Amino acid sequence: MKELPKDYDFKATESKWKTNWEKSQLYKFKENNGSPLFVVDTPPPYVSADHLHAGHIMSYTQAEFIVRYKRMKGFNVFYPMGFDDNGLPTERYVEKKYKIDKSKITKSEFIKLCLKETEEGIKTYKRLWTNLGISVDWSKTYSTIAPLPTKVSQWSLIDLYKKGFLKREEVPILWCPYCQTAISQSDTEDKERESVMNYISFDTNDNNNIIIATTRPELLPACVALYYNPKDERYKGLEQKKAIVPLFNYEIPIKTSEAVDQEKGTGLMMVCTWGDTEDLEKWRLDKLETRSLLTTDGKLNELGENYQGLTITEARKKILEDLKDSLIRQEKITQIVNVHERCDTPVELIQSKQWFIKISDMKDTWLEYGKKINWHPEHMYKNYELWVNSLKWDWCVSRQRYYGVPFPFWYCNNCNEVIFPNEKDLPVDPTESKPKQCPKCKSNDIVPETDVMDTWATSSCTPFLLKELGNNEKLFPVDLRPNAHEIIRTWDFYSIVKGYYNFNQVPFKNIMISGHGLDEKGKKISKRLGNYVSSDQLIEEYGADAVRYWATGASLGQNLRFNPKEIKKGKQITIKLWNVARFIQMNEINTNSDVNLEQPDLWIISETNKTIKTATKHFESFEYAKAKNEIETFFMSKFADYYIEFVKYRLNENNKESKKAAQYTLYTVFTTILKLYAPLIPFITEEIYHLFTNEKSIHVSFWPELITHKEPDKDFEKAIEAIDEIRKYKSENKISLGKEIEEYKIKTSVDLNKYKEFIQKAIKVKEIKNTPD
Repeated sequence: MKELPKDYDFKATESKWKTNWEKSQLYKFKENNGSPLFVVDTPPPYVSADHLHAGHIMSYTQAEFIVRYKRMKGFNVFYPMGFDDNGLPTERYVEKKYKIDKSKITKSEFIKLCLKETEEGIKTYKRLWTNLGISVDWSKTYSTIAPLPTKVSQWSLIDLYKKGFLKREEVPILWCPYCQTAISQSDTEDKERESVMNYISFDTNDNNNIIIATTRPELLPACVALYYNPKDERYKGLEQKKAIVPLFNYEIPIKTSEAVDQEKGTGLMMVCTWGDTEDLEKWRLDKLETRSLLTTDGKLNELGENYQGLTITEARKKILEDLKDSLIRQEKITQIVNVHERCDTPVELIQSKQWFIKISDMKDTWLEYGKKINWHPEHMYKNYELWVNSLKWDWCVSRQRYYGVPFPFWYCNNCNEVIFPNEKDLPVDPTESKPKQCPKCKSNDIVPETDVMDTWATSSCTPFLLKELGNNEKLFPVDLRPNAHEIIRTWDFYSIVKGYYNFNQVPFKNIMISGHGLDEKGKKISKRLGNYVSSDQLIEEYGADAVRYWATGASLGQNLRFNPKEIKKGKQITIKLWNVARFIQMNEINTNSDVNLEQPDLWIISETNKTIKTATKHFESFEYAKAKNEIETFFMSKFADYYIEFVKYRLNENNKESKKAAQYTLYTVFTTILKLYAPLIPFITEEIYHLFTNEKSIHVSFWPELITHKEPDKDFEKAIEAIDEIRKYKSENKISLGKEIEEYKIKTSVDLNKYKEFIQKAIKVKEIKNTPD
């Protein structure tokens, strides 16, 4: 056996094993090997990033701990890596990086830049995952815009269209004026901002005036009605009358609705098409006039008259100036506004023809399907439930962008028939080819759909994409879906929708939810704040195992603060393992189990078995943090601080039988510790295990089983208590544990006839006596 160097060189070790694992294809999925399957639907990260930080490390390593555990448990693990490289995130990244306006270059030129950045992003992620020891099968990778995922995504939508769950409608939809695309409810978030409430006077058709309060005077040219609560005594008699919109001088009806809050503003509600969902609701229920005011780039159209062509902000300012006497007063307020999460632009409602998947009236089904899945941690189901119950809209899946998976549809201009290809012809780009004629009316006047799919419409297909990627129907439904909690409402929910509509079954059996990586002050790590150290720098300085160790610091679903002390602690663990390995090696390794085990040996083996049971239980429930705590307590305290000290004298004495028993126990327990640690810190455990056993890899060895042995005598615990008592005495009197003392009168009630020699030699006391009663 090669002698272990004095110091552990993590850089050399990690470099060696990265190369070895890749060359040997250690983590490659084994086709039809008869072992039970464990399929992981890894979240395909957006490749629109040139930075990776501790937050990325935390999320992906936590899931990978479980993957490595399952592999050691004998499962044939299908662990691919995908990259979500299509759609708005990539486009926004390219526009920002190259400082370009995509509307001012050709579509092909823009897509070339997207593809270029996609390739660079994939390289960045692959380098990090490899450096971290993420045990992905790199022969099973995909990008969501590649032919196979495109084919699966297009098939899914065609299937939904055939079943009546996908529809095309011209309705008011959520719209981002900055990105100039339709978005879905899940693409928005609430943001608090300072605003101004404007009190504006409207004349009525009977020569009176009334006052409304609004934060959006720019929508006056889209005003279609005023409403008040019928219980509001202030406005009795206004119903059936008309109000005249200031500046624009057209009449609108005054109506009643019990939904109007009498305490808000003046109690009179201005309804426009469309300022918010309340406007939309009243427009739908009362079939109000439509005055669609905004253009797709967020400017006022011809309905704005003198304000046509102004942006929303510009129009607001100019209209307030021109209102003059009609502007009664203003007051500063704080309001919650709905913004597009990609760019922080306030969301508008505009009328547009889009594709929708039916979801808003299926809440009971989505809740039922959510309950069929095992949530880890269990309370994360509540997040899913809250999202489902908040649904107001159907899922808008069409986007007016360049870089994305195209809709597989054409339209007949003659009869408006929607035409789709045969499954065998997928994937298709309808802008590059088209059917010869309409199957319904035989017209050849056919035009392509130019919209692309929402990125979630493609990534929600990953559970059943995997069976195509692995060419194995048994890969669906998947066993594990790991992801961060903020995409429960998107990736998880939309995957459940697709699983139900396309296959009538849940797409995954388990969901494993992680928290966020936080900086040292407790703020979410983000590129915008610049509050992070790059992943490459962390690994370079501390090593992958130490960084992975930090990621075990939070239980599932919990946020985790970046803490250099915890990373340094991880590094200390690797050094401790190395030093213990050197100690065992220097004292000769004995793998022969034909030995006479002594009480300390039986005790540590019993404690080992307890740790195996507890760690296994925690890993089975995906509680890697609890497993780590159990393993660490056992290794650092019971094995390193106690057992090794218990047997040092036996390794230096001439009693060969006792020495062999100690050597066997040291080897057996320590290799078990290595296996228990292997899912968490794979490099150091691989290095030592390989040197100790010369087996192919610890990561394809079997998870430790209970060691057969007889139990230690119950009173041996008293011997340990006696040692603890003497340790405490030495510590309080500043005596080195390694220094022998002449005599000690023991207070612990221990059988000295049985354990006196052991205690004296283990704790270095020449003579132990019982304390007189």
